[in-house]
Amino acid sequence: RTVILGDAIHTVKPYFGLGANSALQDVQILKQSIESTNTMKEATHLFSQQRAAESKALVEISRELDRPGLLGVFTFIVPLIVDS
Repeated sequence: RTVILGDAIHTVKPYFGLGANSALQDVQILKQSIESTNTMKEATHLFSQQRAAESKALVEISRELDRPGLLGVFTFIVPLIVDS
């Protein structure tokens, strides 16, 4: 059996910079799920429940950054300038 973590499952853009961070969060929550359940099936189900909402939000935010034209400039480049 396999559990997929980080960028492999969250599909955020590589320049979004959250792949390693989300993988570390995934590992921590998976560890807690394994420790608090009796089987790997239960652990992966609990893990999925706990990570689903945040993972969905990361993917949606990442996809919004690729808007074409002027809208793309304002949704991607301007926040980078403001944050720096």
